[in-house]
Amino acid sequence: MHGTIPELRVLGRKSYGGALLSIMKIDPHAASARAFVRSLNILLKFARLYGYDHVRTIEHLDIAWRELQAAMPPASESGLLLGATGSQLLLDGVPLEGAPAERQFALLLSTAGIASVQFFPAVTHEELRRFARAFPTSKAKPAELVLQLKSALVGVRGVRINEICFIATDARLKDANIAAQLAVASLGDASQDEFKKWLNDPKKLLELIAAAQGSHVEGGNAGAGASATASGLGSVTTVGPGPVLAARGATATGPGVPGTGNPELEFATGPGNDLSPSSRGGDAGGYWIPGGAAVPEGLVPSHSYGRTVAPSEAEMFRILGALTSFGQIASGQGGIAGAGTFQQQIAQLPGTAQATLRQAIAGLAAQTTQTKPDETMLVQLAEHLAIRFALEQFEHGDVKVSAVRQMLDRMNQEIESLRNILGSHENKMTDAGILVESHREILDRQFWAAIPDSGKQSVLLSEDAWCIPPRNVQSYVAGLLEKGNVAEAVNILQNYASCADSEDAEARKKTAAGLSELAGLYSKADPNLLGEALRHVGLRLNIEQEADVQGTVSAAFVRLSQEAASTRSFSAMEQALELLHGVEAQRPGIARTLRGKMGIEERVPDFVDEALRARQVAAGLTGVLKLLPQPAMEQLSARFNRCSQRDDAENIANLAGDLGEEGLQYLRSTMRGGPVTEAVEMAGLLSRLDPQAVEVFLPGRIRDFARSAQDRIVRQISGSGATGRCRILLDILDYVDPLVMPLVIDEIGMSADREALSRLLTIVDGDLPIGSGQYLRVKAVEALGRIPATESIAVLKRIAGGKKVFGWTHSQELRIAALQALEKLDLAWAQEFLPNSGIENEDLALAPLTVFANSKFVRQRRHTRVRLRKPLTAVSTNLKENCRLEIKTASLSGGVATISRHLAPGTQVQLKLQLGLRNLQATALMRDYRAQDMAFEIVDMNLDERTKYRRLLAGKLTRLAPAIEDEAVTAAPPVNPAIAR
Repeated sequence: MHGTIPELRVLGRKSYGGALLSIMKIDPHAASARAFVRSLNILLKFARLYGYDHVRTIEHLDIAWRELQAAMPPASESGLLLGATGSQLLLDGVPLEGAPAERQFALLLSTAGIASVQFFPAVTHEELRRFARAFPTSKAKPAELVLQLKSALVGVRGVRINEICFIATDARLKDANIAAQLAVASLGDASQDEFKKWLNDPKKLLELIAAAQGSHVEGGNAGAGASATASGLGSVTTVGPGPVLAARGATATGPGVPGTGNPELEFATGPGNDLSPSSRGGDAGGYWIPGGAAVPEGLVPSHSYGRTVAPSEAEMFRILGALTSFGQIASGQGGIAGAGTFQQQIAQLPGTAQATLRQAIAGLAAQTTQTKPDETMLVQLAEHLAIRFALEQFEHGDVKVSAVRQMLDRMNQEIESLRNILGSHENKMTDAGILVESHREILDRQFWAAIPDSGKQSVLLSEDAWCIPPRNVQSYVAGLLEKGNVAEAVNILQNYASCADSEDAEARKKTAAGLSELAGLYSKADPNLLGEALRHVGLRLNIEQEADVQGTVSAAFVRLSQEAASTRSFSAMEQALELLHGVEAQRPGIARTLRGKMGIEERVPDFVDEALRARQVAAGLTGVLKLLPQPAMEQLSARFNRCSQRDDAENIANLAGDLGEEGLQYLRSTMRGGPVTEAVEMAGLLSRLDPQAVEVFLPGRIRDFARSAQDRIVRQISGSGATGRCRILLDILDYVDPLVMPLVIDEIGMSADREALSRLLTIVDGDLPIGSGQYLRVKAVEALGRIPATESIAVLKRIAGGKKVFGWTHSQELRIAALQALEKLDLAWAQEFLPNSGIENEDLALAPLTVFANSKFVRQRRHTRVRLRKPLTAVSTNLKENCRLEIKTASLSGGVATISRHLAPGTQVQLKLQLGLRNLQATALMRDYRAQDMAFEIVDMNLDERTKYRRLLAGKLTRLAPAIEDEAVTAAPPVNPAIAR
């Protein structure tokens, strides 16, 4: 335009009467929508890692599709809107609390210039797949993402991409507002400046109203300065181009409207001319009279704004209609000529309505000296008039708070056309998925700000407290808390929560929505208030019949529960869970949905960890865990199984015991008929808390367990420290896999329980369980050596010293084990027999380690480990793809080796150990990883080859004695010299 260079401007947000406030809105589909956003992000990650044709990517595409269908609001044509602004994702305009991955996804969209992505209800699985595949799997420029999305979505109707748009404007109009620019564009360049003043300057608007008044006076010409009387108003004297204005009950003596610089506009500056709450009342009641004239006869000054001559509700609607007509000029519907229509409508208004309008405009005119007028002036004017009228009606008891909201709603509909003309930018922000404060909320906020503190307190303590917007309640209560008025704040919050029991469905719905927003305030004011609010909402869930109200109440219950969980308010959490149990009895479907959203169960791991670290259970935590037996016992069992020190295990067992019968019942039911994996994990803790239940349920089930599960359950029972663990191990001995039996016998011996003597002696005499071999007899002899019982001595002597015609009755390895046991039970006999036994001192060097009752560790080492200077090589012979092991540390029961390929823990391996020209055979089970190495345990071995293996390790022991790794114990007694030979 006229040779100027257009500039790029991004449209900015300007609010009507205050700063922009973003609020969270309740959406019953929010959880499903958030799940879809997470799944979409994970889908794109999988695509970058594996490609789009990978099975995991395809599987997660199906998951994202199902969650997108669940997130679609019912009976909605707009579907789901996913917006991005900076690093913040927005879901239907509501900010999402995202992890770093979601923030990176938002930055990707924002950098590419994508404002939002719209998913319509008609979206198909194929369209979602095309949308996902448009994202690059490697690094790409943001602009390329936009091009790929546009190309991929050609012909797609279910997904739409909204880009950020920049608008070029004339540089001469960079200081002008949007409405003025639109009007100038319609009227032409010749009248730009004059029209901008009319649209944005309240002083010019006063001139229009004065001209309208002067053109309808009786018996005179306004432009000539004659006097006349308007209907019921008194006289208006025009001096030059404008009227002289004054307040009712006062004489205009000042130079004009303060700060306007226009001496022709005189307006009384008394209290009645200010729109602020502190200015209401005073002798100048806001009525307009001629400058220098007396108060019209019959009019009495009032301390309330226009109370004796206040306009009616119908007249207020006529005022708002006139302002709407003037606002239409900006849309090009009449141009400057539209001002004539506005003047005509003003002139036809009753005198009281004209006075009200002029007073409000003059107040705005006084404010323009400090703030630059813009396109929101007309909207501000309409809002001020609506708020002032509603406030007068409320203060004088004409209407209640609930009726005020309805009145403001009707006025808001009348003002809406003005906003549609002047608020186009807000519409664009809404279309882009950015949350904008609603106009109804603006009116509510302004109305609340105009009420005095005494009136606010009275309303908040009444049964109509639900009518007050939550943000207003929060601001007032927060102010009370800052001043230290905690008791008053608590009373207000208690009264607000009680509105959830109202007989009015609208009141219940508004209260529930408000409680969702005020959850943090309830927790801050008094943690006990959360429980009280939950009680009101939870009881309402059982009996609420209105479907839309039920959804809002459910959302409030979830939000309050989440706040209780995040603030560790255990008493409130306990009440929430108890209320949920009541809901389950009446409405099980709703209860299942709520349980997953409350956020209490997912925080159980944190609660348990905090209690275990502090070594003290927080008040109320036990009650919460009792109501959540499944997650509580799962977490406690997992931590119990991972314990390596006895004190930690005792602490966990004590906490589990505090949960009482509720926790035990869950453990018993899992052991009796739960999934195998869960039963295995619960076995250790249950054997500690209730060993009789394990004795009853486990033997009948363990025979059907896999060998790896049997192996794990035996180690967990052994590490539990339960007094009855020996009896449990004896009961399951005949039902486990033969390769697990040696471990069972070892753990029976480690328990040092005399109850096992009878069965061990039977095994030593050769009565073996089905499927076992001679290796189990050696283990039984070692177990007898750990149990201090004289009953075993005779059998052990017979094994060690029994002879036949040529040689000894029993194998050398069995005799060595028997003599090592006798060194603990009858040392004198062992020392006397040793010289004639045919057993070398070297054979006795690797005796089973002594069990220490005061060990601080849950599990103790069974045999001495020898660190080998040169690794011992072994190879597997039974696998499809055999592997090589370099054994670095070894003992008679196993070792640690570097393995050439990965093997799953529990894998059975047939090992061939290479000793020069000799080979030794052993069967082993692979254990867990330790850094780069993997442990293994020998579960079967020929007895002659075990003797050779023993001598190999004993030879290493002799040369590398300092390298022995002994079990760390507390106050361990000295080792008998005869045993250490």
